[in-house]
Amino acid sequence: MNPQIRTALENIYISPLELCNLNCRLCYTKKTKNILTNEQILDFISRYQKNINLKSVLFCGGEVFTLKDFPHLVNQILSKNIFVSIITNGTIDKLEQIKDPSNCQLLVSLDGPKQIHDANRGIGNFDKTIKFIKHALSLKFPVEIMFLVTSDSYKHIKTYPQYLSRQLYKKPSTPAPRINYITYKSTFYCDNHPLATSVQNGHVRSLQPKQLINIKKHYPSIPAKNFGCFQLSVQSNGSIYGCCESPLALGKLSDPIKTLISKFLLSLTPCTHCPISSLNPETNTCSFTKNICLACTNPDFLCGYKKELSLASCQQVVEKFNHETPKS
Repeated sequence: MNPQIRTALENIYISPLELCNLNCRLCYTKKTKNILTNEQILDFISRYQKNINLKSVLFCGGEVFTLKDFPHLVNQILSKNIFVSIITNGTIDKLEQIKDPSNCQLLVSLDGPKQIHDANRGIGNFDKTIKFIKHALSLKFPVEIMFLVTSDSYKHIKTYPQYLSRQLYKKPSTPAPRINYITYKSTFYCDNHPLATSVQNGHVRSLQPKQLINIKKHYPSIPAKNFGCFQLSVQSNGSIYGCCESPLALGKLSDPIKTLISKFLLSLTPCTHCPISSLNPETNTCSFTKNICLACTNPDFLCGYKKELSLASCQQVVEKFNHETPKS
């Protein structure tokens, strides 16, 4: 198996629920009432481990800390020598219930400076999240910040690390936790989502194409400019996808693991024939070798970038993100 694919299979994504304690203005998640139980998740992990050396699990929601027994679930997974990452809004603090913080990474969402963050997530939530991050750092959790860059917060991307340091530390010269820049796009959600109407009516502005490209070229972002962020993703409705953003289901939670892996591999077939993909065995003979694409299980969708940038192919998107602008 291609080493890159094997690595992807060793790290899975699980979204146990879509419900949240906040009602963010820019949320693109459908608020269904589906919830995966701890038993369902642990059963899937147990079956998965019989086929793949599972190294890490990434949890997302909704807000996973709204689940009463979530810390217990995390502890059970950590006891299996599996690293856990948790995407959270940082407003519900159950951190002291997690027994092995050094092996539990927290990816905390922030939308910019306090005024911008609270305008999206509600007054007072920025301070709650900063307090949460401080507590997490004191307990030795690895912490990263997921900065949702919008048309409002774009102007702060250069100064945000310094701003965050001032909020977190008495000595503002202390480096902030690593920041990953998430580019807000109107194509993150389906056309019948309530937020889609707001975008179409001009009530919410996504980033301009040149802003998207600037972030991808010059800042660490998720997904990276070369993509390659595919991994089996378990959603709250029990469906399995090739990545957390793909709209094409590969199967169900109850399907045999080997069947899911086969479908996952099949979804990557287009990339094995692409001249700029690292999955292509002839990539080394390709002229586009400096920044090859790391592949995608749904290149027609490609996290919405094709539509957002009005480009005809995923190859054009990757080339836009990696093309070196000549110096003036």
